[in-house]
Amino acid sequence: GDETIKIGMIGCGGRCSGAAAQSLKAGPYVKLAAMYEIFDTRLQAARTNLSTQFPDQVIVDDDHCFTDFETGYQQVIDSVDVVLIACASKFHPMYAEAAIKSGKPVFVEKPHGIDPVGVRRMQSACDLAKEKGISLVSGLQSRFHAGWQETVKRIHDGIMGDVVAMQSMFL
Repeated sequence: GDETIKIGMIGCGGRCSGAAAQSLKAGPYVKLAAMYEIFDTRLQAARTNLSTQFPDQVIVDDDHCFTDFETGYQQVIDSVDVVLIACASKFHPMYAEAAIKSGKPVFVEKPHGIDPVGVRRMQSACDLAKEKGISLVSGLQSRFHAGWQETVKRIHDGIMGDVVAMQSMFL
């Protein structure tokens, strides 16, 4: 369709800025409408960078740039249609839960929880999303990287022979 989809960023570092850019590439109907980051300089840098890349799609005005630690994330959730979360990992479960409770689809970067309490909270948010029929999408650690896809294709096609052992690390 061609209806406007307003997205909001919770976290304005490189990963959330990347997720926002990827979202904006979906088409001109996707608009970045709100941003939250506790460091205003980081928020402004991300807004400037994304505005340069997508001048007609970044519609974040000063009133939708939030830096308040207590309420900023909820203000983004309340201002948009879709929430992108890529901030300090310890907050992922809380912010995802708040967005799902507000009926908003969510992209959340990993890790989803850094301790048992956070993992259980994210599981509850996932269960609620399923119950409400709301999308909760996870970052996939390079699953869509062309080089990785080609390597997997070659393994599946048998070009690399029989795989008898594999070791993988990501730090």
